[in-house]
Amino acid sequence: MYFLIGISILLLLSISWLRKKKIGYFKIIAISSISLYLISILALQYFDYVDKQEFRKFDLNKNGKIDGNEYTYEYEQIELDIINENGTNQFYLLGYPFCLVYSIIIVLIFYIITKILTLNPKF
Repeated sequence: MYFLIGISILLLLSISWLRKKKIGYFKIIAISSISLYLISILALQYFDYVDKQEFRKFDLNKNGKIDGNEYTYEYEQIELDIINENGTNQFYLLGYPFCLVYSIIIVLIFYIITKILTLNPKF
């Protein structure tokens, strides 16, 4: 939750900076949605790497596969967690539309706030 709030504030600040540079809203939406998607993909790649490192801890003889005595309860739990985690594969396909909608919502919030502040400068 806090991560999403932090990303939203960061996006609002970057939109403000880009609007001062006279960049249009369409380009801002494109830039922010693509960058959000790429950051998310990089995070997923990192977590995949961490999972592979976790599996390598159980490969005691370093042959690249888990043999009889290496297959423990802890390994089975990690394996089940990774098998049940199907959201990462779906994010590669459905992640960009989510990032696009999220960017549009943040830009609309920025647009509404700036319109309110220009109509009533007492804030």
